[in-house]
Amino acid sequence: MSSNEADTILPLVHLYALAIDTQQWHLFDEVFTSDVIADYGEGAVWTGLATFKQIFAAIHAVYSGTQHTMSNTLWDFQGNEAWALTYGHFRLIKPGTPGGDFWEGQGYYDDRLVKVKGKWRIQHRINRITWAGGNPKVLETTPNSPVVVPITSLHDVAGDLRFLKERKPGK
Repeated sequence: MSSNEADTILPLVHLYALAIDTQQWHLFDEVFTSDVIADYGEGAVWTGLATFKQIFAAIHAVYSGTQHTMSNTLWDFQGNEAWALTYGHFRLIKPGTPGGDFWEGQGYYDDRLVKVKGKWRIQHRINRITWAGGNPKVLETTPNSPVVVPITSLHDVAGDLRFLKERKPGK
């Protein structure tokens, strides 16, 4: 693995954020495999890129704006497979929502990446929220249907993080 190859992971992670915030769902084609498994917790698990794009488009269509900021990305390459862990901060804005116009959260993305035609793509993503604030009514896509967002502590799940289990330091 060359240093140039390692340099491809950050743009991939950042392109995901840009795709969501601009609602340019075709950019997901450059981020994920066609058979992606996207696990966002509490039954929010989608299989296949077409389904993932369709669901995310519907979820995000209700917001006048979103902002996703990615940071603290670590990765470990093992041949044609890689593991990455990235922290994320996100804000969702829906003006006129009783109780406040935004909800925000922080969390992490625990990703398995594979090479597809020589390019790295995320094949399996696990996303969990570690902090949330603002108005939870902003998350409702159906009025009066509350969305419960469980909070996950990294120190509580450290033994389950695939990045930590799969990485091979020094190899």
